Amino acid sequence: MLLSRCRWIIVFFGVLVVCSSGYAQTIRITYGGTSGYNVPIWVTQEAGLFKKYGLNGELIMISGAAQGMQAMLANETQFANTSGSAPINVTLQGAEAVIIASSYDLIPYGFVVHKEIRSPADLKGKRIAIARFGGVTELAVKIALEKWGLSSKDITMIQAGPDAQRIPAVQTGAVAASVLAPPGLFRATALGLRTIADISEMGGKYPTSTIFVMRSYLAQNRPTVKKFLMAFTEGLHLYAQAKDFSMAVMQKYTKLQDQEIASKTQDYYGKTTLLVPLTDPEAIKNAIPEKAAGRRPEEFYDNSVIQELVNEGFVENLKKKVK
Repeated sequence: MLLSRCRWIIVFFGVLVVCSSGYAQTIRITYGGTSGYNVPIWVTQEAGLFKKYGLNGELIMISGAAQGMQAMLANETQFANTSGSAPINVTLQGAEAVIIASSYDLIPYGFVVHKEIRSPADLKGKRIAIARFGGVTELAVKIALEKWGLSSKDITMIQAGPDAQRIPAVQTGAVAASVLAPPGLFRATALGLRTIADISEMGGKYPTSTIFVMRSYLAQNRPTVKKFLMAFTEGLHLYAQAKDFSMAVMQKYTKLQDQEIASKTQDYYGKTTLLVPLTDPEAIKNAIPEKAAGRRPEEFYDNSVIQELVNEGFVENLKKKVK
């Protein structure tokens, strides 16, 4: 009900323009989970912004970078909203993926532990659950361990899937700890689990939430990519300005009932989400595996379409709209 009421808030952003749109090209967009940094793509969809720019967007949740990449290589999907590690790793394996936008480039994870863990030293010999190997949750664990004078050899990391599986694993003691991003982090603490570190305060930049396509798709469909990024950039501005609407969208996709957790999550990400989603080479550098340390960050991203929107005044016009 709230989502329906909030929809009127965003008429100015283009919802009514949909009525005047003609043919809309269908694009399929994947996302990998329910962490709070995914909310902007959901907001873009729910606000009708893809349709405003002549696109019929279909959002598809695919857990697991391998499955998402298979769908993209088969041209079943065209855009992916995921951690930058996925396109970087497949590019290193020979596929031609490219990051075209980055909306969040920090590491928004808390280190959540079972009640028997009193200090980082207690983690020695224990099992720590991550979402998947090669992703941002594995990196988050490694950053924390390094800060504590520990290493990956001191613990056992297990791949345990999304928050909904990792939180109960910590509760029951099946694992000693996990790393969680809001809203999962706030949900875990509300259940009584303890956070012993805020990893966002430990590490530097990382491409936590990016949009990527195949290079061939960008070359052959640049006008479509531009329309997508116009919609997404407007969605980012809307996300930051219309808190009630963004919270309602978050609750729809995450099935989160707790209004306080939704509000805290929105505040947490809202203050650091990039409204102009230019990719920072420093973030990309931090995501390149050690075995490929000699590769240049510029090989993995292309800011040209976003920069084109900036140069044309599109972003400045958005800023004027939301004032």
